[in-house]
Amino acid sequence: MKRTLAVGLTALSAAAVLTACSGRGATIEAGECDPGITDTEIRFGSSLMQSVAGPQAKAATALFEDINKDGGVTMGDGKTRRIVYTALDDGYDPARTVGNVRSLVEQEQVFAIHNLVGTPSTLAVVDYLSSKNVPLVFPMTGSDELLASAADRPVVAGAVNPQTGWEVSAHAEQMLARHPDAKIAVLYPNDSLGSGSLAALETALEGSGAQIVARQSYEPTTPSVDSQVVNLANSGADVFMNFATASFVTQSLKKAHELRWKPDTYIYSGATDTNFVLAPAGLEAAEGIHSFYWIYDVSSPEHDDKPGVAQWREFAARHARDFASTDTIAATGYNTAQLLVTALEQMDGCSRTDLLDAVRNLDGVTTDLSIEGITFDTTPDYPYAITSMAPMTFRDGSWHYDAVVTRGEDR
Repeated sequence: MKRTLAVGLTALSAAAVLTACSGRGATIEAGECDPGITDTEIRFGSSLMQSVAGPQAKAATALFEDINKDGGVTMGDGKTRRIVYTALDDGYDPARTVGNVRSLVEQEQVFAIHNLVGTPSTLAVVDYLSSKNVPLVFPMTGSDELLASAADRPVVAGAVNPQTGWEVSAHAEQMLARHPDAKIAVLYPNDSLGSGSLAALETALEGSGAQIVARQSYEPTTPSVDSQVVNLANSGADVFMNFATASFVTQSLKKAHELRWKPDTYIYSGATDTNFVLAPAGLEAAEGIHSFYWIYDVSSPEHDDKPGVAQWREFAARHARDFASTDTIAATGYNTAQLLVTALEQMDGCSRTDLLDAVRNLDGVTTDLSIEGITFDTTPDYPYAITSMAPMTFRDGSWHYDAVVTRGEDR
């Protein structure tokens, strides 16, 4: 599978009147294509928290507009189309996400929703999108619920976080290799991600010599998890399974460091950002922690010798007014946008089903930033695009990667 690269920039276009589009080798009459696609353009929408994930949308927009400047993306049906992309702010409030998505579908007439950010936001709109038969492609969530409800929510494909249960079991496997008789402390949010992570860990530990000796939950609205970390530290645990997210990871690492509690620590892949999560805790507080990821950490120059990372640096330099080349959130948006472009290159037809088929049948796809050995692979019965991850350890201010692990068919 060839790597998709960025090439140029134009402004977003306004809504266009739908026209006929064509399948490979045959002309399709007007009205046979789904809304949001014409012979010359295809429309996508997203909803995210602009104050945090804004660079993600800006990088995706820049890549699409670069491609548009070069004429557009040549899709699997042989037509070249401009990508029209609209990202709305939801403040990470699922109620606002619902309103945004309804507007994108019913007023903007988007062909699909792309890279929606967050599990609560995804679960808030997936039933509506299913009722409208509008695809939700490459959402940023690893919720186990997507797999459990796949038959009832057939519009979801290519989620760009690892399935929670698989990621936790992979953490447990690596932890048990290091600490077969571990005493484990667990911090987790009181939501579906947290409860799912805890349940997956308990399952993974069955039959082992390790045991959970302390567990502490927190509400997503709480101002601090300091008291929870104090309780965990007092448990005598030598392993810290930290399923917290965002600023709660920052707080928990900082507090553990202040307490001089130095367990072997594992954090959720969605909270590994060096600039926004680890650095505020103090890099010494993050020293030695473990996690997983699939694209290179662009906040560090350590991988600038990789051709794809160099391509990213050049792309970001052209758009330096919008985001920095060291912005890992922007890099995530760039990576996910490249996955969408690859799917469009394989999309043979002009229906939403054709898009879902393309997203569900990616095979051996790499992107500019994918870690060596990582590929993005999808199947019709597994709604996640992350099926390989690189274990990584934070040392001397940056992430260092180990041999890639791949999800087995039995998981």
